[in-house]
Amino acid sequence: MAEVDVGDETYTTYADIDDANAYATGALHATTWNDLATNTANDNLKGRALVTATRILDRQVWLDAYNTFALRSVEQNIINASIELALALMDGSDVQNFSTTAERIRSMSAGSVSITNYRGVDIATRFPQIVQELLRGYLGSGSGTGGAAKVYGVDGETTFPIELDYAPGGF
Repeated sequence: MAEVDVGDETYTTYADIDDANAYATGALHATTWNDLATNTANDNLKGRALVTATRILDRQVWLDAYNTFALRSVEQNIINASIELALALMDGSDVQNFSTTAERIRSMSAGSVSITNYRGVDIATRFPQIVQELLRGYLGSGSGTGGAAKVYGVDGETTFPIELDYAPGGF
């Protein structure tokens, strides 16, 4: 478990500032983070971003094998995901204010058949792509990381992905 100091308080986080700095040094998209000089004020800002990222992750639904902070805090992908969230927050991401990065979920109906989240339409996701990729094997359903599309009709329910040979713009 890592810790960061923000003002006079110490918080438990997935990554500390030194680890986040090392990770960000090698990341092309970490300009905002890397441009901050090392000083107490900037370390407080970075620390707050890491605390917020940890809190966002802790509110998710995790698979049983990762349902405690102690189990998650040793998984490098989860640690990296928390750093990526902190980087996104520093760049002004609204990830903590919106439950999805898509504007709306679209659906299509024909008679008794309805298709939702079919290929070619933005699928609602909770996190930026890089965070989704890092957390793919750890989150349970209900975390808002997207999901399989479903088709409902007279014969029951089909869950995707199945190959439908759908090609945007025509067949």
